[in-house]
Amino acid sequence: MKDVSYLRIEAYSEHPEVREMADLIVDSYLSELKRKNPEKYIRPARKLIASIWLRDTDTFRFGTKTEYFGKKKRKQVWMTQPVRTLFRHMRKIGLISERIPYIPPELAFDGVGKSAIYQRSQSFKETLKDLSINDVIPDPDLPRIQLRNVQNFWEEIDQETQNQEWFQVTEATLKRQDELIAEANVNFPDGTPVHPLSWMYVRKFKEHFHLTGRFYAAFTTWKKEKRLSIRFNDVPACSLDLSQLHPTLILRIRHGVEKETGMFTGLNSDPYDMPSFKHLDRSIHKTLINACFNAKDIDSAARALMNAYYEWDAEDNEYDCTIYKTKKTRVGTKCFPGDKKEALKYIEAFKLKHPQLADALCTGIGLTLQKLDSDFMLNVIRLANLAEIPVLPVHDEIVFPSNKQEHMEMILGKAFSWTFGDAGRFGKLTVKRTTQNEEPTPIFIELD
Repeated sequence: MKDVSYLRIEAYSEHPEVREMADLIVDSYLSELKRKNPEKYIRPARKLIASIWLRDTDTFRFGTKTEYFGKKKRKQVWMTQPVRTLFRHMRKIGLISERIPYIPPELAFDGVGKSAIYQRSQSFKETLKDLSINDVIPDPDLPRIQLRNVQNFWEEIDQETQNQEWFQVTEATLKRQDELIAEANVNFPDGTPVHPLSWMYVRKFKEHFHLTGRFYAAFTTWKKEKRLSIRFNDVPACSLDLSQLHPTLILRIRHGVEKETGMFTGLNSDPYDMPSFKHLDRSIHKTLINACFNAKDIDSAARALMNAYYEWDAEDNEYDCTIYKTKKTRVGTKCFPGDKKEALKYIEAFKLKHPQLADALCTGIGLTLQKLDSDFMLNVIRLANLAEIPVLPVHDEIVFPSNKQEHMEMILGKAFSWTFGDAGRFGKLTVKRTTQNEEPTPIFIELD
């Protein structure tokens, strides 16, 4: 049962069966209380029911630890006290049952605690017999901009911040993006509609609003083959993926150059080229090197590399590299079996091979680079909205209708110059074009 995923409270429905079940749950819970306040619970109950129903399988994990509910402290933006209370009451009245209990860290074989696994009851399923996917919508109350603190708790965003121009521009941009995607009738090849929950984006920040800020949706977690299989109003999807964006930004902003230069770089200006570690694939090097940019010092970089494992992903036809941050069971081949000594050797080899990028290594610049690439993507979405082109971003990649490629190339170039000023107004922008049935093709966009 290790692959059972967590329930996310992300849906809502006004369907009569959902309304009836929500009223039943709330009335049953309030019957035991002296103080009645049904308005506090009705909407959360409908969200909880719709989210449980929407899952592909009956089983799911769910955690409701009390310590997650201190003053203004929540692990998840949607994990409110009413949701937690109603979930427990649904268990009590038999709409949900516990299948595998919570396992504390001291009893887990890998030292990592496990949330309990629950399942929908037969009664739950039979009560919602006429509910369909078209009756379920994304949670209308879900904040489109989220901030997590160092402890990974969700922070309430104050009204002063919400009134700032960047905040309101982001919300308005995401709202207009939703409208354009909805109008584009995005479907899978068999005609099945892509549900709005898959393409509703949230901008997520970590620690501060000047760090990270990337855009996330269920779509961003899909395999590339699945992403490129969709159609916009029966037009096949196309992807433009910016090559080597973070190293490119370092070179442009810190050194004012488009590509690496120097005797050690030679004719190969690929920042992910590591000839002294040829046994590792380029896709693995990309993960490892970006982890070193993210690390705040050389010791944390070495720890990240020591916990890096890779395995072949047959579906994407490439290697997948994972850097583990907990005691979770490692899967795949260890990148550096020599541990810290080998990891430090890798870092020094990178500095020797890429001297113009060396000063950014182990400085924590990765979080700042994520903020820069998220600002760039926000501007891409804004310009695409003005051109009325539906777009689905995946960090430094953008998916859109293939008949809009020329427009999107212009938009990428304009957004790059707009976002990065003088650092984005010279040379060329290298992107990789991909469609479902074609091999990736490099494209060079002139900047001015």
